[in-house]
Amino acid sequence: MRINKTQKNVGFTLVELMVATTLFTIIMLMGVGSLVISSNSAKSAQKLRISVDNVNFAMESIARDLRMGTNYYCNTDDLYSLTSDIPRTNDCNNGGNVIEFNSPVVQSTGETHRIAYFKSKRPDGTSYTLKRCEIATGCADIVSNDVNINELKFYVKGSAIDDKIQPMAQILIKGTVTIKNKNLVKSFSLQTMASQRSAEK
Repeated sequence: MRINKTQKNVGFTLVELMVATTLFTIIMLMGVGSLVISSNSAKSAQKLRISVDNVNFAMESIARDLRMGTNYYCNTDDLYSLTSDIPRTNDCNNGGNVIEFNSPVVQSTGETHRIAYFKSKRPDGTSYTLKRCEIATGCADIVSNDVNINELKFYVKGSAIDDKIQPMAQILIKGTVTIKNKNLVKSFSLQTMASQRSAEK
């Protein structure tokens, strides 16, 4: 006696395929979304790091110039401009927002130019930059547009030639770094001390 066995085709139903495809799509979208977020975060962190490094470099440049320079002059003039290479000195025990001194670079004429560092309002009128000025070369920003200088202070003592105190300056910079596309704001506060390297004459 012959028994006929009916074989059923094994496979997935349409509903099962749709559910599997949907789950796969959701998982892939979540993975791609996480990757995009991670990439954007890395880019923001990189931009922030570049701006902070820029501020650190500006601080180091000021300190280096001060160590090699002479005839420190500090004041609290909010509308300061460098107009003369004539050496002058002045202490700021309570802190000033401008420092001016003789450049360590001697010109072919045997003269030295004055260098000045100070906080200056940007053309937008809402943020402040840090400027470096020389009469020979003019003024230039030494921090990027992402950096806003909220406070710049110089505490100078021993600037007078006959006071028998080696000239020194304490520098304080406070501000924020803003990554505008990401609405990311980072505060910073830097402080260092620089002493005139050459002995007073």
